[in-house]
Amino acid sequence: MKNFKHPLFDEVLYFNKLSSTSSKTERLINSNIVQGNFLCLAGEQSSGKGRGKNSWISPAGGLWLTAALYGFNFQSSITIFTGICIHKTLSEIFPSISDKLKIKWPNDIYLNDKKLCGILSSNISSRKYHLIGIGLNTNVAELNENLTLKATSLQIELGKEVNSEEILTSIFDNFASALPSFVEGELDIEYFNQHSLLKGLHIELDTDYDIFRGKEKGINKNGALQIELKPGMIQPFYAGSVISWE
Repeated sequence: MKNFKHPLFDEVLYFNKLSSTSSKTERLINSNIVQGNFLCLAGEQSSGKGRGKNSWISPAGGLWLTAALYGFNFQSSITIFTGICIHKTLSEIFPSISDKLKIKWPNDIYLNDKKLCGILSSNISSRKYHLIGIGLNTNVAELNENLTLKATSLQIELGKEVNSEEILTSIFDNFASALPSFVEGELDIEYFNQHSLLKGLHIELDTDYDIFRGKEKGINKNGALQIELKPGMIQPFYAGSVISWE
């Protein structure tokens, strides 16, 4: 991966180990060290970032990266857009697991009901940069004992090593191909809803202000999660963490 290149990026920076690619990317931007679109890759992370205050275990063997895109005016649904691109990529490369791959609103990919990939987005508005962080368990042979019930990797599920560079190339091929339409406001809602982990389930959503319970009714054109709180009352939510589903 040290020599990885993709036409979407003017530069690709690889590091054997970082605290987090997100923090490194922010420092590179604020120090005026880089310009244009660039990708920050790490062989492993010691302090990978998850959603909110969560951490992301990032041992050697996985794909840990932050893509920095310059001059775009993305909305929060960039995480959903990225999740769709990743899901499509993995389904294309590994058709045997396509029916077991699911997208969990707003920023995860699940395989066999276990977390496989996490996606984070943020922006540095003063520098006109939008950051997309991806953590994908590709060739992680073993997981921490505390994680085995809720997380997995492609290597564990497939019983063999996978080509991480092929996966990464295909992710950004799909991303770059669909990006112009997304910038114009198009989001593949039908694809997301078809492959949603929460499709039709009763869920609990924590918005940090309150917990809402109801039936999942898919996402709308803006990427908001729609929940039927009571018969005939459907409310969209633009942020929050789904803490349970059944």
